[in-house]
Amino acid sequence: MTLSKMLTLGLLVLGAQSARAEMYFTADPNPPRFCLQNFNAYGPIYASKVEERTERMTGFLQSIPKCDVVHLQEVWNEGHIQQIENNLNRQYEISAPNKKSRIGLMSLFMADVKGSQTEDFQVNNEGGVLDSVRVAFNVKKAYHVVRAGFFGIDEDFFFLNTHLHPTSPAVRLTQILDILRWRLKHQDEKLVLSGDFNADIDSVERKFLMLTLGAHDSMEEYFGGAYPKSFCTYCTGNPLGWMLSDHTFDYIFFSNVGNSGTTLKALEGEVNMRGTPRKPWSDHFGVRVKFSVEPTTSITDANDIERRRTEALETLAVASYILQQEDAKEFEGYAQMINELSTQLKNRQGTFNTYFEKYR
Repeated sequence: MTLSKMLTLGLLVLGAQSARAEMYFTADPNPPRFCLQNFNAYGPIYASKVEERTERMTGFLQSIPKCDVVHLQEVWNEGHIQQIENNLNRQYEISAPNKKSRIGLMSLFMADVKGSQTEDFQVNNEGGVLDSVRVAFNVKKAYHVVRAGFFGIDEDFFFLNTHLHPTSPAVRLTQILDILRWRLKHQDEKLVLSGDFNADIDSVERKFLMLTLGAHDSMEEYFGGAYPKSFCTYCTGNPLGWMLSDHTFDYIFFSNVGNSGTTLKALEGEVNMRGTPRKPWSDHFGVRVKFSVEPTTSITDANDIERRRTEALETLAVASYILQQEDAKEFEGYAQMINELSTQLKNRQGTFNTYFEKYR
């Protein structure tokens, strides 16, 4: 081979390597993304085949593609907690407040966890027979918040995992107000909250949550603004279910209020983790959403804020009426809080009003 041919061949090889390197190091033009999976793992003491169902659940959570964040509810018992930790601690950093208190919540992260806090709801029961059983076993409802960040995303997020009261709209409203109290003190980062809210799509509680917390329903957004009529996460076709009609109890909400100028957007959503008709994984199905972190700031029109203000005042009035029907004194403070929130919206001043107007 002549010297000129050798030089030509060398230049071709270097050119090919350079092209491959350029392809390798070219930045992804898409906005950064992350995924959240929510699942009620159905682990009370009376539930059947918990260990078998958990093996299937954790096997799925280890499969590709994994979600960056997993929120679990109803992981009550020590053996259940240990099984999940043993199966998933190589893939996820696990935050397990359910080890210290019987709240059933676990949060798992493939992310940089910066801190966490857990708060029991101030009103946990309405006083029925099932509530007396929960009191006897010291079972509580709570919310667990983790602050976390992802590689390649220049901001942190609050991830809130919760499970609201199963039967009482009044108790659920107080629990949402507890979350609102926390949020008004922690507005610096965007909030992603998911869980078993035990409230249907057309419920006062869901509407109350979205209006007061300035939250979007990620699945509703993914569907273009309205859920399909056949949608459910607690479905009659599930043999582990207890209800005679379909319901949607499980949601992934998000709020874009925060110091960063970026905007969260729900890119993809699905109901999953069903198992099979003969071998379901839970009495609930899972909900999974992929988010993008858009580099631009969304702007809400002033007319839309005023429309939301009118809707919020109407919803606060309904919530106030519901709470006033309760005899227990523990509801009185929450009814008063709703009156204060309404006053702030009407007068267009105060901490809540300022937060409300940041909706985007």
